[in-house]
Amino acid sequence: MTNINRNVVEIKINNQLYKIACDEGKEDYIKNLSFMINNEVENLVSSLGQIGDARLLLMTCLIIADKLGADNKDKEQEDYNSYTDVIKKITQRIEYVADKIV
Repeated sequence: MTNINRNVVEIKINNQLYKIACDEGKEDYIKNLSFMINNEVENLVSSLGQIGDARLLLMTCLIIADKLGADNKDKEQEDYNSYTDVIKKITQRIEYVADKIV
């Protein structure tokens, strides 16, 4: 059995404190994630009010997942455009070489 050093980070979401266990060295990462989550929760609370922690956290998860999905779609489009450019350049090079052969 491996011994993994665990630390506890205290985070605040919707004015409630939570203690989260994490690997050593990941404390700041967890805190940054919690700031992002809390920011989304606060935005929801300001527009919808206190509708219950479960609903707020569920809606926050959906919002963050939607943002991640949109980022992935943008990345996929960028990759597609990049691959298309490379294929065009290769095609031009092949045509150039083929013209020299004929």
